[in-house]
Amino acid sequence: MAVAQDGNSNVFPIAFALVEGETGGGWSFFLKHLRTHVAPQEGLCLISDRHASIVSAYNNPANGWHDPPSTHVFCIRHIVQNFTREIKDRALRKLVMNAGYALTQPSFKHYRREIRLSNPDAGTWIDNIPVEKWTRSYDNGHRWGHMTTNLVESMNGVFKGIRHLPVTALVKSTYFRMALLFAQRGERWDAVLRAGQLWSECCTRFIKAKGAKANTHTVTRFDRHNHNFMVRETIDHGEGLPRQEYRVLLEERWCDCGKFQAFRMPCSHVIAACAHSHLDALALLSPIYKSETLLHVYNNGFAVVAKEDYWPAYEGEIVWHNDQMRRNKKGRPKSKHITTEMDELDKLERKCGLCRQVGHNKKNCPNRASGS
Repeated sequence: MAVAQDGNSNVFPIAFALVEGETGGGWSFFLKHLRTHVAPQEGLCLISDRHASIVSAYNNPANGWHDPPSTHVFCIRHIVQNFTREIKDRALRKLVMNAGYALTQPSFKHYRREIRLSNPDAGTWIDNIPVEKWTRSYDNGHRWGHMTTNLVESMNGVFKGIRHLPVTALVKSTYFRMALLFAQRGERWDAVLRAGQLWSECCTRFIKAKGAKANTHTVTRFDRHNHNFMVRETIDHGEGLPRQEYRVLLEERWCDCGKFQAFRMPCSHVIAACAHSHLDALALLSPIYKSETLLHVYNNGFAVVAKEDYWPAYEGEIVWHNDQMRRNKKGRPKSKHITTEMDELDKLERKCGLCRQVGHNKKNCPNRASGS
């Protein structure tokens, strides 16, 4: 299954395939037809795990993912899972996750340095993976902020109840669900566009929140063309970072915080610079957040399936199932998420309420004053 996300952060499937398994041939078949019939445009970003079959199928020139050019990156959750299995240092797992999610290259280098100081073998392991494949700070904005394959995992939950049905029932149920989904969302965005709303709700909320934060910034203009600015934060907004100064280059669509490049939406520093120069910050938004673009996403309808009597005569090959490939297992069939190292929660160390040290509580704290 291939899944995408529209400009309002809504998930929708774009392709399905029934294959024998996660083999090189299965992935090659899926990716080739996905590129040919569904996603032939350039500039696409494919996020997956590091399965050798997926990498091989993507790198195969016959499957068409290099002409026009596209980008293949890895899911950070699977990177951390592989790291935990290989290095066996659970304390560094959070640092690897933070390194992948870092918005700026200096932030990534900070976490990378901490990893190498704690465990040189762990630093060597992450250095063997190209940074543009698993970090947000080096991806040149191709990820649009997405770091995991959670979009697909969420759809797996939606289709969990039907994935064990026979092939005909599975295809029919999937087709009817998709037809209903696209019809409902297409009708919704048509009404939104008719009401005069130009941008998606997700984008509007983001701009409103960043606009309120931008009112607390001070701006210094560095050229007469209103292209280069220095924006200084004056209030601590509780985001875990100290108040800093950020360079904003409007002509290059750049802000030192990294959010502008990652999400294609102006951050608070860009909004403050635009307000200082009486420029429209909404002009810097990507077109994917427009209501008109969202309507185009769901504008394609699905053909109504005719009664079987009207179907044309089939003259192709007839496929029969092989009874010897049937798997007979004892007990009731189980269908649930297979847990991995990433599903294990780290235990929090309980600290004393008085001295904030571990190993005791405030009742038996050695620093506790004795009663008179």
